[in-house]
Amino acid sequence: GGVAHVSQGDPERMALGEWCMTQRKTEKLGRLRADRKTRLLEIGFVFDLYDAAWDQRLKKLRLIAEDNGGKAHVVEGDPVWSVLGRWCTWQGVLERRGELLAGRKARLLEIGF
Repeated sequence: GGVAHVSQGDPERMALGEWCMTQRKTEKLGRLRADRKTRLLEIGFVFDLYDAAWDQRLKKLRLIAEDNGGKAHVVEGDPVWSVLGRWCTWQGVLERRGELLAGRKARLLEIGF
């Protein structure tokens, strides 16, 4: 299945985007009924957009590592990978500060970060 993600800023889908934002807020507050959450998850609804973005960047980095003999190295100045390069730099900053979540650190280490 696909991932159900609607941008709130999409003019053609503004009402749906607002509804999605309400579902995310309700879930975050712990007020979303279990049956509704289950139904949303079944269609691939994305509750945490930040986690979804992190996962997408990790997926791109994994592809780079596969192409580079297991080394997940991105040159920050490379225009093709500029967003990914800044993200990698930020992950390193978080790790040095001791603020990188353990699960994320493990996933990065798995791909040679």
